[in-house]
Amino acid sequence: MQKKKAEMGVGTLIIFIAMLLVAAIAAGVLIQTAGALQEKALTTGSQAKQQISTNVRVIEVSASSGLDSDVENFSLNLKLAPGSDPIKLEETTITFNTKNTTTTLTYNGTDTTDGFSTDSANENGTYSVEYLQKSANYVVNKVQRGDIIKVRFSAPRSVSEDETIRINIIPKSGSPTLVQFPTPDVIAVERVYLYP
Repeated sequence: MQKKKAEMGVGTLIIFIAMLLVAAIAAGVLIQTAGALQEKALTTGSQAKQQISTNVRVIEVSASSGLDSDVENFSLNLKLAPGSDPIKLEETTITFNTKNTTTTLTYNGTDTTDGFSTDSANENGTYSVEYLQKSANYVVNKVQRGDIIKVRFSAPRSVSEDETIRINIIPKSGSPTLVQFPTPDVIAVERVYLYP
């Protein structure tokens, strides 16, 4: 009788140890899954924050007069919006829209002259940038916190008086910045301030 009880005790001990092993393996799988989910959640949150908060703020838009009462050459003063990550200019596109034309502008480098450029097809053009103020951690071809840049480009055609213009600045990673304004009813000076 004693021998039989001992055999039953060993069987119970084996089952107990097997249950502990299964529980340990299950706990390991749960911990690993929780860790992977946490890492994915942090990555997704970081990407979502970057998409929402990364953009620029338009300080001022001006244009210089071509012939008569039209304007052709546009200048935008920009800086990063509060909470924004740095923006690479090579990955930033600008669209320029009037009532009957749309031009897509891509980055063409830095320029300290009054260089304005667009192509003859009037569908694609380039913009150049001058750093008006450089931050302590300035990096060329990037907009960092503390930088103020002047973006220059030419419209695909002369823009006349009392015409609505839409300029959209679109970074690769982040949210676009749209400014919309009409040109003045009368353009009588060479340089016209359009926004704000």
